[in-house]
Amino acid sequence: MSPSPQHPARDTIPLGDIELHDNYLPALPAGDYRVEVTHALRTGQNDNASVVGDTFTAVQSFTVRGPQVAIDTRAVVARQPPDASRGRFAEVLPHVVLGDPMLPWERAMEGAPPGTPWLALLVLTDDQLVGGTDAPTRTISGTVGRFRASDAAVLKPELRVEADLGDTDPCTYIQVLAEEFHAVAPRLGELRFLAHCRAVNTGDRPVLGIQEDGLFAVVVANRFPAEGPPGSTTATKNIVHLVSLEGHEKILVDDPNFRGRTSVALLSLASWSFWAYPDLRAGFADLAEGLTRTPDGSPAGREDMWLRLASPYSDSDATPAPQRHVARRLNDGYVPLPYLTRSGESTYGWYRGPLTPVMPAATARAARATTADALVGYDPAWGSFDVSLATAFETGRALALADTAFAQHLLAFKHAARHLVDTLYHQATSNHLPPDGDGPRTARATFGTLLDGHLLTALDIPPGRPDTPWSPPAPAAPPADATQALEDFLRSDTTRATLTTALADGDGLGEHFAPIAQWLGRLMLLCPVPFTHLVPDERMLPKESLRFIHVDPSWLDALISGALSIGAQSSRDTLQDQIVAATVRAAAARVAAAHRDTLRGTAAPAADDAGDGLGSAARPVSGLLLRSALVSGWPNLAVRAGDPGGALLPVLRMDHLAPSVLLCLFDGLPATVELREPQEGFRFGVEDHGLVPLRNMLPPRPPAHLRLGEQIGTDVTFGVLDHLRTGTGNGRVLNIGSLIPALQAALNAAHVTTVGPIGPADLAMQMVKVPEAIQFTGPNGDRG
Repeated sequence: MSPSPQHPARDTIPLGDIELHDNYLPALPAGDYRVEVTHALRTGQNDNASVVGDTFTAVQSFTVRGPQVAIDTRAVVARQPPDASRGRFAEVLPHVVLGDPMLPWERAMEGAPPGTPWLALLVLTDDQLVGGTDAPTRTISGTVGRFRASDAAVLKPELRVEADLGDTDPCTYIQVLAEEFHAVAPRLGELRFLAHCRAVNTGDRPVLGIQEDGLFAVVVANRFPAEGPPGSTTATKNIVHLVSLEGHEKILVDDPNFRGRTSVALLSLASWSFWAYPDLRAGFADLAEGLTRTPDGSPAGREDMWLRLASPYSDSDATPAPQRHVARRLNDGYVPLPYLTRSGESTYGWYRGPLTPVMPAATARAARATTADALVGYDPAWGSFDVSLATAFETGRALALADTAFAQHLLAFKHAARHLVDTLYHQATSNHLPPDGDGPRTARATFGTLLDGHLLTALDIPPGRPDTPWSPPAPAAPPADATQALEDFLRSDTTRATLTTALADGDGLGEHFAPIAQWLGRLMLLCPVPFTHLVPDERMLPKESLRFIHVDPSWLDALISGALSIGAQSSRDTLQDQIVAATVRAAAARVAAAHRDTLRGTAAPAADDAGDGLGSAARPVSGLLLRSALVSGWPNLAVRAGDPGGALLPVLRMDHLAPSVLLCLFDGLPATVELREPQEGFRFGVEDHGLVPLRNMLPPRPPAHLRLGEQIGTDVTFGVLDHLRTGTGNGRVLNIGSLIPALQAALNAAHVTTVGPIGPADLAMQMVKVPEAIQFTGPNGDRG
C-alpha cells in the first residue's frame, strides 16, 4: 500500500459527513520509464550550424513502483456485502473500500484517458468460472511466469511486467468463461464511473492499522448480485473479485475478439463471497435490531443490556435470603467460580472482572496492596469469598513478569530510586557535612571550599576558605530505631518532593520512567488482560448481543499494584514503591487517556497536571462490548457516545478482541450511544422497485435551501434498473453508457437547470443508499 499525502479530512470533516471525489491521481503512473538527454555542440547560434564532434547522449532508466500482480492485504478496509454474509442483497451493488486512496489509479490503461482505473470489481457465480475448485472463491495460485505463459484455450493479458517482478513471484488469478466475461465486464469507457474517493473523519472507528488520512478509494461493481426466483428460500452464492484489467483493454469493447479462446485469465487482487436471499435476512438493520432482543426473541429491557448473568431468582422481599443473596451478586456482575484456599480446601469464590454492570464503589486498599491475599474478601454471613481484586493483583503481576522488557525497566527504576534515597538519607544524617543552612550539603561541594584560589580560578569557581579551624567530628550516635528513622525519612515531604522532581528531571530515573508509564497506561486500558478475565462466563455475552459496562477503578488499582509489586524484597522497598506510586499512576493515566490519539497520530502534548486521573470517581470510564456479525461484516463500524449536552465523549479504546467482538471504552458516562454504518463503507444500490431518490447537486439556494447531497423530494426518483444490459439473463449488469445520459437529463429536470456533466463522485452520491444506524439513549441502555 503506497503512501499518500496527508489529507485534512480526518480533522476538518465533521463526524458523520462525507466528501466525494472523482479520483486521486498520482503525479506519475506506475511503470518503467526511460529518460534520454542529448547534447550537441554547434559552431554557431543558428539551428543549422554544423555540429562539432560527436553528439553526447545520456540515458537513465527507472521504475515507478506500484502494485501490479498483488496488493497489500491491509489495503482492503471493508467489503460490501460482508464476506460470508447472508441476506437480501439483490438491490445492493457490491463494492470494496481501499485504505490507499490512490491505488485504483496508480497504473495507466492503454488507450484510456487519465482518471481511468486499472481495477474493476466483478460479481460472478460458480458456473461462470473455470478451475480453482479447491478455493472458496475459485482462485488459482501460481507464479507470474505461469500466469503469463501462452495457452491455446485461455486469453492472457498483454502485460508488461515491471522490472522489479520476476517469473517466480507468486500471484493469484481466475479464469472466466469468455462469453460470461463479455457479459459482466465493464467497457473501457465505463471504468471511470466505477471508482471514486471518499473523505471522512475516522475519529469514531477502530484503529485498524491502516494509514488513517481520512481518504479512501472505493471500487464499485457494475452488476447486482444474483438471487433465487421470487418466493424461493434458497440462497444464491455470489463471488466477488477485485481484478486487474491491465493488458485486457482490447476486449473491453462491445464486440471483443477473444481469438478463439474459451476463457479469460485475470489477476485477482482480493476476493470474497456472500449469499443472496430473495427475502430479507441479515442486513445492517436486521443485525442492529437483533441486538435489542433477548436470545428467545423477546424485546430486551434495560436490565438485559448489562454485562452479567441472568439470575434465576428475583431480588425481592418475598425471595428467601440465600436466593436473594445470589440474585444480588449476579445482578452486580459476579459469577461463582471454583476457589482453592491456601489451606487446600475446595470451595467457591465470587469473581467480577473490571467490566461491571453497576457503578462500583472505589476502595483505597487496592492501590496500597502488596499481596493478592490482602485483597481477598470474605463474607462471614454467607461463608463466601470475593476474589475479584485478588485476581486483578495476580493478573497484573503475571503480565509484568511475562514482559521481560517492562520487568527490566521496572527493576532498574526501583534500583535507581533506592540509590537516590540512600544518597539523600546519608546527606541528611551525616555529621561530616555542615548542618542545614550552614553550607554545601555534598562532600564534593564541601571539599571545593578547601581548594586554593588558583585552582578554583582555573575552574571558574569563586575561591573561599573556612573561617574556623577544622577538626574531625565525633562519630554520630546511631538512631535508637534505625528502621523507624529510615521510614520517617522516606515519609518526609522533602524526600517525596525530591523523588517526584527526579522522575521528571532524570537523575537516573527518567530513562526508565517513560517506558514504565507507557506500559502501565496500556494496562489501565486492559490491552494485555486475557478476555476470560474480562468476561468470565460466555453466557454474559451471547452471540448477537450488546452489553453496556462500567470500568471498576478499584480493579484497575489492584491490577497496577500487582504489576508494580515485582522486585520488592523488603518493607523498605514496599514503602519506597508507595511513595512514588502516585506519580507513576498519574503518568500512566495520562498515557491511557491519550492512547487512542497517539495511535492515530493526533495526540496533543500531555499536560503536567493529571487531574483526577483515568477511572477516578470524578472521571468514570464506561463502554460497551459488542458480539455480532456487525463487527465482522463492518470492521470499521462507527461508534459514538454523547454526553447529556450532545458533545461526543472521548474514545479511550476501540479494539476488535475477536473478529466478531468489539470493545469500546469512553471517558465519561454517555447519555447516548450510536452504532452506525461507516461513511466510507456506505452501501450502493437502489431502493424498492429499482429507484433511487435524486439528491441536490448545487449549492444551497432559495426557496428550498437544500444542502449538497440532500434529497430533492420524496417523489423525485430515477429508475436505475431501467438501464441494464440486454441479453444477460439474471445478470442485471448496469449499462453505464445508457445510465449516465439518462441520469444527467433527470437531474437537469429536477434542478430546473443544467447541473453540469456527471462524474464518478456525482454518480456515487446518487447511488449511495441512506446509511443505517441504531441509537441507545440513557446510561441504562434504553434503545432509541
